[in-house]
Amino acid sequence: MASMKDLKFIARQLRKPSGDFAGTIAEKMVAANLPLYELMFHNITFRDYDSILEIGFGSGAHFSDLLNMAYDLEICGIDYSPEMTELAKSINKVGLKTGRLKLHTGNSSCLPFQDGSFNTVFCNMVVYFWDDPSEHLGEILRVLKPGGIFYTGMRARESMLQFPFTKFGFNLYSTDEWCAVLQSHGFNVVGDFRKKDPVFDDDGDRVQLESVCIAAQKQG
Repeated sequence: MASMKDLKFIARQLRKPSGDFAGTIAEKMVAANLPLYELMFHNITFRDYDSILEIGFGSGAHFSDLLNMAYDLEICGIDYSPEMTELAKSINKVGLKTGRLKLHTGNSSCLPFQDGSFNTVFCNMVVYFWDDPSEHLGEILRVLKPGGIFYTGMRARESMLQFPFTKFGFNLYSTDEWCAVLQSHGFNVVGDFRKKDPVFDDDGDRVQLESVCIAAQKQG
């Protein structure tokens, strides 16, 4: 059984992968979040020429698939971890060279984009680390075009409590609680999609998560 020190270390790395462990945590996140990305990409509406922002892209291993979801998409990504940004750049040299993919290091509480820049903003497994969601949701509203959609990819509290590291620095929500947060910050929830993940082994325990995708439209 992992010690408290180990659990706190894992929690810190999931919040912001860094140092020698960054590559390892990126690999684990890709495997763990694949069902969630599949659910998200199935339910996001992709239109030709749209501008899309992903917050917290991790290794960026999915960007090649994302760029092919519609014709001439423009994708921007921002990640809190410099190590993840560099890793994603090394994986996505072709997309970056075309100019259709642009990657930044930064915090979603202060997005380096003009007002009304994006048709779609999405994030996966990120909202747990927003100590004050108001800062981040306010910025997302600002950079969304009128009528734009913000998609939250997450596992609800009931799923995440299966992992002991979530006791350290994670702000967990039920699906209903997160919908209420969105609605109180100027969004209209227009979709709630859920799917059971495949069962997997976690240090001898059989675990099954439920992936959730919540679509919320900018009001006004």
